[in-house]
Amino acid sequence: MDREEPVPYADPTASVAPDSVAADLPIAFSDLLQLLANDRTRALLYYLTTRGGTVFLDELAAALDGDDILTALHHVQLPRLVDFHIIDYDEAAGAVTLTSIGDELRPALEAIEALETAPPA
Repeated sequence: MDREEPVPYADPTASVAPDSVAADLPIAFSDLLQLLANDRTRALLYYLTTRGGTVFLDELAAALDGDDILTALHHVQLPRLVDFHIIDYDEAAGAVTLTSIGDELRPALEAIEALETAPPA
């Protein structure tokens, strides 16, 4: 039995077509989706793009989840974001800064955060 190819949903009210957003990303769209699949990584990126500048780990811990998050940030989220060149992480100083790639992701992250926090229709 042959299946029809799925047709991507195109929201006629959207101001930007999904394909153009993906084309403008500084990293692969699939990589961004994989990163954003993790709640903690998503919250971290939202915070960094909203806050701007250099953020220290104690501030991140207070903003995100408390002291329990520091180990996960140090061993999971921060290294992954460094691997994608989205942040610079000065481990000795405990300082995290968005790179130019992270700055380029800002519009996509803001759009995704708005979708995530919007009340259900």
